[in-house]
Amino acid sequence: MLGQTLCPRHKLRLCAVVAAVLAATPVTAQDAELPKSGPGTIVTLGGYGIMTPKFEGAKHQELAFKPAFGFRKPGARVWLDLPNDGLEYEFVETDNFRAGAVGNIRFQRDTNSLVRGFKRIRNVDLSVEAGGFAEFWPSDWLRTRVEVRDSVIGANGIVADLSADFVWKPTARWTATAGPRVSFADQTFMDEYYSIDAAQSATSGLAQYKADAGLRSYGAGVSARYKWSDAWTTMGFVEYTRLAKNAADSPLIDDRGSPDMFTVGIGAKYSFHVDW
Repeated sequence: MLGQTLCPRHKLRLCAVVAAVLAATPVTAQDAELPKSGPGTIVTLGGYGIMTPKFEGAKHQELAFKPAFGFRKPGARVWLDLPNDGLEYEFVETDNFRAGAVGNIRFQRDTNSLVRGFKRIRNVDLSVEAGGFAEFWPSDWLRTRVEVRDSVIGANGIVADLSADFVWKPTARWTATAGPRVSFADQTFMDEYYSIDAAQSATSGLAQYKADAGLRSYGAGVSARYKWSDAWTTMGFVEYTRLAKNAADSPLIDDRGSPDMFTVGIGAKYSFHVDW
């Protein structure tokens, strides 16, 4: 699933769409069951309305939209997907393991829209990240996952995100998850987002700083979802992220931002069959 927010000029309109979808969900919960076999594709569309920091390390929150998208063959296993997962396509799949390609969109840090104190820091371009993922289930109640992505368009740098989630299914309709997250980044990525060069120091008044490669952030997340029918699912989640020392010690964060970040979201997804 796709795990980044849309740009500010679209967020209110799209959040309104999510709200409308959520309002309609109980009414349409009796949709016909999806086919268990045969031709075609099961397509899933949806998204989350979220409250999230304006950018990594910001003190101020904003309302935004996080889209979700997926597809599978009729009868194929429905793997657990969480809001922090990238958009994936598996090439290898067994009963408890899958691996394949993954993508992500990281939207730009626009200095024209930043809160006071962060202006005159260089823009970070919108970037498209592509790479691979692997997911392993040691048991039915534990999911582990790693994504490694490189920025192929826009900003530069490589990110590796690791997560583990305890999975609890008290009923056939309810699923709850909770677990830790950790993220690493290379020198190029850390320079893009946290280092302050001489030119930025002169225009912003912040001290020069060189962020090192390595641990970028750590935290934890919880989620809950309810399956109304084969077609409709509603979800809610909370993610806490703390920037690690390499990023948090940047004057951009230490002087004018915050290393502690919370993201809260609620959304819905609709699955339907397309017979090509």
